[in-house]
Amino acid sequence: MKKKILPLLALILVVLAGCGPKLNDHVTDYHIDLPAGFEEIEMEGVDKCWSNAAQTGNVNLKITAKAGSANAAFKAITADIARETIASAWKESYGSDPVITDRYFSKDPVAGLPAYQYSYVLEWEGQTVTQILVSINADKTYAFAYTTNDEALLKEFDASARNIQLTIE
Repeated sequence: MKKKILPLLALILVVLAGCGPKLNDHVTDYHIDLPAGFEEIEMEGVDKCWSNAAQTGNVNLKITAKAGSANAAFKAITADIARETIASAWKESYGSDPVITDRYFSKDPVAGLPAYQYSYVLEWEGQTVTQILVSINADKTYAFAYTTNDEALLKEFDASARNIQLTIE
């Protein structure tokens, strides 16, 4: 089930990301702190994915080219819009509504670039997963998604999401 959920959540993150031009926003590299035991794995629908052997969580990155003048859409994202988009996509894919509870939403910049961070708990058919989405509006949209159902790992994910580093040219 996790393999079906994770690409959907990555796709939702990209849809919510938006885009638009900005000077000095060419990202040449990135760094995220991964908890011990995480290794890179292949996952369809994302550019990079790291998981731990116990499968209690994963981190993925989806990088998308910017299209048109959707910078306004990126700026307009709110927790309500993100929650409604995720719930709608979930219902379309799985046929029933999830229960989504916000943990936090912010528009704190990442590496000086426009960004938003949205964390929520999703409950569906007896399963609970917590996700942290960090979307950065640079030369491309860099969308990081941290997903787990483990409370200890969630604390490490929160710290990692706050410390995403980008090298900008």
